[in-house]
Amino acid sequence: MTENNSKAVRDLIPEILRLSGRECIIRELSDSSFLPELENKLEEELKEYLESKELEELADLLEVIYRVAELRGSSKAELETIRQRKKREKGGFEKNLLLVSPLEENSHPELCSAGPTESKRVVFKPEDAAVIEKKGVKMRIYTTKAESENAGVLYQETQKGHTEEFLHEKSDFIYYILEGRGVWIVEDREFEAQAGDVVVVPAGKRFWFRGNLKQVCITAPAWEEQYERHIRDLEL
Repeated sequence: MTENNSKAVRDLIPEILRLSGRECIIRELSDSSFLPELENKLEEELKEYLESKELEELADLLEVIYRVAELRGSSKAELETIRQRKKREKGGFEKNLLLVSPLEENSHPELCSAGPTESKRVVFKPEDAAVIEKKGVKMRIYTTKAESENAGVLYQETQKGHTEEFLHEKSDFIYYILEGRGVWIVEDREFEAQAGDVVVVPAGKRFWFRGNLKQVCITAPAWEEQYERHIRDLEL
């Protein structure tokens, strides 16, 4: 392979090639130099999927996407959080809708409906929730924003606590503790709480918590990432 047709490859490819008796020249790049090469790889993997329609190619595409996100300072969990937020705000692709052409506002209103008005969801199952682990807390995020913009619901489990001090400019955080006990540190003041207690952290207050806990967290209005502000990371 010459430098003119070089490309980003998986970490074990050089070893696989050598074991098969093929010579190869490898350069190890810095993160900043590798990022544009990896973004070129996105186009390659997408083209391969479109040609083959194979699930293996979709998996390759995901692997590249996750690494691009990491090199840009994010994580799989953060990427999934953004995906879920956008799905709550604009929906997914489950209804197979095709926009034939955008319509001018107030023109042909009868064409703007995809069918009879659907009833809003009432029951949200655990298997439909997004599951992520972030800052020492395992979370099950119930995507209720489309039905209720006034509040969001999360189920949380942690053995040690939340390893980030942060604040949210818009939402109150209301915790109902199901099991365990912990300490909430709000604006540098400590508050002890245990199973059966409710902890309320108003919007704009910086906070974090520690303890072995199972709890429900309600955000009101529904949590939006753009209003969250990182203060500092913590070691528990």
